[in-house]
Amino acid sequence: MGAAGQQIRINEAKKAISGLTMTVDSYNRAFNKLQPALTDDETRNRAETWALANRIKLELYDKYMDNRRVGKKIDLKTMGHTLIDAYDYGVIALKLDTIHVLDKKGQPVIDKKTKRPKVKTKYSKDIVNRLLEHHDNYRIVGSELYNVKDWNGAYKAWDYYCQMAARTDDPRWIKPDSIVAEVRYYQGIAAWQKADTIDAVRLFSIARHSGYDHKEAYDYALVCLSDLGNEKEVINLAWDAYIKFGTSDPQYIRILINSFLAREDFSGANDLIDEALAANPNDDELYNLKGLVVENYDDIYKAFPFYQRCIELNDSNASGLFNVGRFFYNKAQETRQHSRLYGKKLAAQVNPMYREALPYLEKSYAINPRNKELVNALRDIYYKLGEADKLQSIESAQ
Repeated sequence: MGAAGQQIRINEAKKAISGLTMTVDSYNRAFNKLQPALTDDETRNRAETWALANRIKLELYDKYMDNRRVGKKIDLKTMGHTLIDAYDYGVIALKLDTIHVLDKKGQPVIDKKTKRPKVKTKYSKDIVNRLLEHHDNYRIVGSELYNVKDWNGAYKAWDYYCQMAARTDDPRWIKPDSIVAEVRYYQGIAAWQKADTIDAVRLFSIARHSGYDHKEAYDYALVCLSDLGNEKEVINLAWDAYIKFGTSDPQYIRILINSFLAREDFSGANDLIDEALAANPNDDELYNLKGLVVENYDDIYKAFPFYQRCIELNDSNASGLFNVGRFFYNKAQETRQHSRLYGKKLAAQVNPMYREALPYLEKSYAINPRNKELVNALRDIYYKLGEADKLQSIESAQ
């Protein structure tokens, strides 16, 4: 069809939405009449075409909402994407809706203030007004699409809400910073759900720096940064969270303690652990970390009471169990090394220590069988105690 034919489609679509008793189906039929004009070369570059598409979709969305209010069953995903499409069409129309003002000779009229050609618009005012009326709906629709696990749809709806709120050409667009920041946070969640981890980190950062500095904005960002393997940023953000939330959540101080341990700054690690334990005296993992620090700058004998306290608080702490078992295993190894006894007399001296280590090491192995140092210790103990079945079992599991 040529230009005239496509214009007929546009006119038919206009006429189709002028009825007094419009339904969801009649709006969909009207859009189907218009749809070919959105791709035809003669009409796809006209603002009128996209302005009409924007209007149909927004009125269709309103009809969905009317039906919902009277108790009719609504497909939330379809309704949400109707609103998203309306924004897309509106943006295209606004870009195309620029008409240059010409003088009597057909030359562009130059604006004396801006020194640029004067332009006027035909459809923009109506498009802007329609979108303004639905601004908050984009935030609501984002939540509804998220609840039906449409991560991409939720991401778009929340993004469009924030884009509209960022416009400065009309004060009616502006929303409180706190609301926009919160929406950016939720958009970050949607990005994380759709596995766009880098973008999620960006959005969580925007949310925090825009005013939504709630704990979850730090926690989700830490998860994403950890998934990306960005240790430097994990530590930087953990410091920020620790400064803001203190020891209310030990995860931040654990990250920082581990960073001190990684660079062998045992004094710094010890100071942080003591501060954390003062606020969280029943945190088993902090006692385990305290033991590791003490062992590094002193010895395992001084560290043992902290490992012991760790498993008293939590007898399923795999690392704490391993460290307690390791204490008895190391004690046996040292005794063998320095003893003047041989054969059965030596075995009688050290085997009770191996047997004391076994329950802790075996329980730790059941929780975390990937600990190679633990596996090697068990192999050695089973061999020395002559427990061939257990040795064969652990060998076959590797």
